[in-house]
Amino acid sequence: MEPGLRRRLLGYAEAVGLSRYRGLLVLHSAEPGRAAEELVELLGGSGGCIAAAPRRLLPSCPGGCRCVSPGGFQGALGQEARLVVIATDGLLRPNLVAGLAGAVSAGGLLAVTAPPLDRWSPGPAGGAGGYRRYLLDALRRAPVVLWADADTGRVYAERRPRGRAGEWRLGSRGYRPRHAVPRALLGLAVTPSQARALDAFAGFLSGRQRSFLVTGDRGRGKSFLLGLAAVLAVRRGALGEAVAVAPEPAGLTSFFEGLVRGLDALRVRHRVRRRGGDVVAVTGPWFRVAYQPVDSAKPAAFLVVDEAGAVGVARLRRLSWRSGRVLVATTIHGYEGSGRVFAHMVGEVLPRPLASVELAEPVRYPPGDPLEEWVNETFMLRPDPEPPGPEGELVYEQVPAEKLASEPRLLRAVYSLLALAHYRGEPDYLLVLLESRTHTVHVLRSGGSIVAVADVGLEDWGQPEEGRLGLTLLSLQAEGAEGLRAARVVRIAVHPGLQRRGLGTRLLGYVEEWARSRGVDLVTAVFGRHDVLGFWLRAGYTPFYVSPRFNRYTGEKNIGVAKPLTAAGRRVLEEAARELRLRLLFSAHSVYRDLAAEKIAALLRALPSVEPAIGLTPGQKRRLCMHLRGLAEAEQALDALYLAAAIALSRREAAEGLGERRLLLAVARLLQGKPPDEAAEIAGIPVGQLPGELRGLAEFLADAAGVVCG
Repeated sequence: MEPGLRRRLLGYAEAVGLSRYRGLLVLHSAEPGRAAEELVELLGGSGGCIAAAPRRLLPSCPGGCRCVSPGGFQGALGQEARLVVIATDGLLRPNLVAGLAGAVSAGGLLAVTAPPLDRWSPGPAGGAGGYRRYLLDALRRAPVVLWADADTGRVYAERRPRGRAGEWRLGSRGYRPRHAVPRALLGLAVTPSQARALDAFAGFLSGRQRSFLVTGDRGRGKSFLLGLAAVLAVRRGALGEAVAVAPEPAGLTSFFEGLVRGLDALRVRHRVRRRGGDVVAVTGPWFRVAYQPVDSAKPAAFLVVDEAGAVGVARLRRLSWRSGRVLVATTIHGYEGSGRVFAHMVGEVLPRPLASVELAEPVRYPPGDPLEEWVNETFMLRPDPEPPGPEGELVYEQVPAEKLASEPRLLRAVYSLLALAHYRGEPDYLLVLLESRTHTVHVLRSGGSIVAVADVGLEDWGQPEEGRLGLTLLSLQAEGAEGLRAARVVRIAVHPGLQRRGLGTRLLGYVEEWARSRGVDLVTAVFGRHDVLGFWLRAGYTPFYVSPRFNRYTGEKNIGVAKPLTAAGRRVLEEAARELRLRLLFSAHSVYRDLAAEKIAALLRALPSVEPAIGLTPGQKRRLCMHLRGLAEAEQALDALYLAAAIALSRREAAEGLGERRLLLAVARLLQGKPPDEAAEIAGIPVGQLPGELRGLAEFLADAAGVVCG
């Protein structure tokens, strides 16, 4: 490092440390790994260090640092350090910067070492280049930054903190709880908000509420608080066997830290079980708290979900309603979160009665921290859309990536709306908007405000598989898809204050016209939010795919829909849609048993009939007729009833003619094989009426299946 720059860097780091704010440091070098090592040697003496770099840049981890790979940085989330260094020789993922920025403690630095400025391309190889322009403009606007070339000593920008951060109140000193909270446990609360939340949880344990929801922006100590709350439940005897859910054990580091520290403070004997360095269970004389991964988590008497965004609303609903008491945290704004809309959805699905608290004060850095403000602004960590302006004439527009890159306010408006169309709006989505050569952003404006947005990607078979999701899924269901081109609606969203006014349908019509002008065969969409299925069906789209596995974010199965624009597209779509109808009918008891019966019923009413028709065997016909004459027990005839339902419902007109109640009953009891009480509840009838309803249903199915009983 150039000596003059070294002195300047030390002065900058000292100024940031004295301010107690946090700063940004960007250093360019022909050897980014070597520059990172020098930074650690120069600044990493105290306060801890985290380094993220590919092994080719940092073959060995610098002394005193915890090193993570850029792809595995989630393992460092929840940790804190005075110096966090990211070394890159190219791509600088928004997820990586936004995630690790939260680990920098007060007075510390987030440092990035990268190739020389004139050779640095922070976007993906082959991209359009919009991210580089956007990121460099953001660095020029950073309120606290030292941006320089380590080899030449050239300084591009230097702005030190203005003044010293005011004292922000930490700890629980002076707080008087309304409920019985042990003083030793309350003393572990890091902020007044945590103390109030722990007090509220004590009241929750004394009452009859089933769910306790903790919300807040990142860096508020939600995970640690969940651990303290679990200790209080142990102390009260309200927690015997508990399950803590997260995608990876590392995601529960702060939770288990709070749990163990709380147990130590109350002198409760316990044992800690680790796997690969991560805590996976804590057990005591009368309790056990154990980690379970998201995909295989089971309901429990006491359920803890740390970061609901990683679990998904649908999966959270299934787990929580089958559990006893539920303790949940979700991030509103930050790398792990996606805004208040998602937090509201979490609150809506949790079992009632519900208690909720929001943590206000940051734990690691003072309010108004300039690094936090810069990261939030640059990487869209607060994607709440602005209120729409006065209504005016609707104007349709296509927005190129270069315009988004040069107009931050326009990008924010587009990104904020599109974030609402997905359960988790990750910062990496910026790369799609600013770098993709196949995606186009379509908007509707009204009175100067953007009121609806669609992100649409063109797909053909010359693209990598991840770039042609719609076509790939279509090819799994039907022959002939390999010769087609498609336009996939990746996300479409309408401003929350203007929904149910036809704006989404209007924008979709413009997208279809645009796609037709591009010579594509179909417009497709693949989504994991089942609440939007009705929108696509009303817009004339046909379902063709339901995934066998759950979406990792939503906890629902993905659904694929399409609208044909050419005769070739129509032929392939009809074959795929008929294949889906058969899959739903004959796999409803296995692969699709956990798909909501209401969704299967809606799909059966929308899908075309199976051709050619299928029928019952002579033996199945006899058993069905015996059941109708009362000569066979209901359970003995279920196979015949199941097949009769599958055959009858292979015709769309039968699904439409059954009526809502009987169609739900046919799906839940016969196709999915759900227990009588559950099937009756789904159909909305008393369980005592089930035999009569099944008999009437059997008569309809026999007639629809062409069975004549003598």
